[in-house]
Amino acid sequence: MKTNNQKAIFIGECMIEISGNIEKIKKSSTNININFGGDAYNTAVYFSRLTDKNNETYFATALGQDTFSKKMISRFQSEKINCQFIRMDGKTPPGLYSIETDRNGNRNFSYWRNNSPAKKMFLGSKGKQLIRDLSYADILYYSGISVAILNDIQKESLIKIGGTANISAFDFNYRHLLHTQKKEIQTLFKYIHKNIKINFISYDDAIEIFSISNPYEIFEILNSEHNLVLIRYKNKILYKNKNEDIKVVEVPYGDALDTTAAGDSFNGAFLALMNCQNRLTIDEKILQSHSITREVIKHKGAIIPISLMPKNYN
Repeated sequence: MKTNNQKAIFIGECMIEISGNIEKIKKSSTNININFGGDAYNTAVYFSRLTDKNNETYFATALGQDTFSKKMISRFQSEKINCQFIRMDGKTPPGLYSIETDRNGNRNFSYWRNNSPAKKMFLGSKGKQLIRDLSYADILYYSGISVAILNDIQKESLIKIGGTANISAFDFNYRHLLHTQKKEIQTLFKYIHKNIKINFISYDDAIEIFSISNPYEIFEILNSEHNLVLIRYKNKILYKNKNEDIKVVEVPYGDALDTTAAGDSFNGAFLALMNCQNRLTIDEKILQSHSITREVIKHKGAIIPISLMPKNYN
């Protein structure tokens, strides 16, 4: 059935997630949680939960024919995510990653994703068709991880897709195991910045990418008057909208049990507000989006139960 709803597309990799505190495994077996996760997927979930009825959420990736891939599709559908743009012709299962979380909410990641079908999502005739299908979306979102798993030709395709969207957003999500060539990543992220409308940046990631000493340097590195740049820095969001002055919004976090999807939940919430029929200022959108993040980090796991979502969001 055709829909006149606004089309919001999130592009990336969803993986099998195992998580928990594995300190006891040195001496005995231990219990862990199995779930699905990935930065673009997490963002899509929070967008889907928080957006209004005039938007339809899509997730674009590539999966296989295995049991986990099929269960992923069921999970996506349970979150009201449209699976029309998901390839299911992969020859291998999805990638897997682990999150070891300590008592302070800090995380340690390990990955097994070399044979993930998502690494080939834009290859072949079906990949070319996917590129056409994803073009000219109302909202399109991808991340530093989305581009990191692709070869150079696919990277360029993804960046071009982003350039066609009405509202395009990119998170400078950095993983040192994926982004091994620092100079190349700097060049790539600057290039993406020129082809995007909204940049979400964590100061911690920016330190790793650009070797900077304060968050304001990011605005100098990404000097542009055509987009919105939001930087997460301690208990603040710094932002610059096009040629306007830099502004600062206080966003206290409170106690954190698990910060796994702090940025993802904020991004999804902010994008949900960007395309809703409201007259909120950017400051107000930041504060409302942060209210979601504050709730998410109180609980374990990237995606909290829908029953714990704050009410009366928009």
